[in-house]
Amino acid sequence: MIEVSGLKKIYRLGNVEVEALKGISISIQRGEFVGIMGPSGSGKSTLLHQMALLDMPSAGTILINTTDVSHLSDEERTNFRLMNLGYVFQDYALVSELNVQENVALPAIMQGRSLADSYAAAASVLEKVGLAGRLNHLVYELSGGEQQRVSIARALVNKPSIVLADEPCANLDTENSWIVLELFRAVNRDLGQTIVMVSHEPWHQEFFDRIIFIRDGLLDKDRMTREHKERTDEGL
Repeated sequence: MIEVSGLKKIYRLGNVEVEALKGISISIQRGEFVGIMGPSGSGKSTLLHQMALLDMPSAGTILINTTDVSHLSDEERTNFRLMNLGYVFQDYALVSELNVQENVALPAIMQGRSLADSYAAAASVLEKVGLAGRLNHLVYELSGGEQQRVSIARALVNKPSIVLADEPCANLDTENSWIVLELFRAVNRDLGQTIVMVSHEPWHQEFFDRIIFIRDGLLDKDRMTREHKERTDEGL
């Protein structure tokens, strides 16, 4: 499903080079719910951005469904992302001028689907995330937890094979975080969608099938080995 090999990302700040990723190689299988964890500044979000085609790697390759996406043109990347990926932002990234249904319908409209079909698809997925009664509400009329569920519905409306989420619970309290994680787990189990989620909260680990730990732009293999042993001992 996703094969990352020798991935590097270097940011240039004036004359200074910052190596955010230093040669990461990972595999994520179809239908997995994978967590990416590590200290602040470790490269978690940078790795997710590369897999989501929101940024270009400095070196290495990314294969998604056997397509080498690391060397696509900007237009090809946009089209591939639209047809195959769903992305959930930490800050929701909703359009304040649009109502809930219109926000969720946007990716479907961008795919070229009719307005009627796009709005019907939006209404259907909003019902699945528990917001059937909020279709005509504007963003400012929603709680933080509801806004995040709208952003998740928007990521799911085109039924992408892969959903990537960048700390989707960072701005939520524990109760709403639990709702969002249960929603991801249900989508993963019921629809078989692959989910890759960045998180910094230890209690989120119980929701993941597997955890990729990163430290200083590299895989934290010792931590991954310990975590695998602990989860195996616990029967997870």
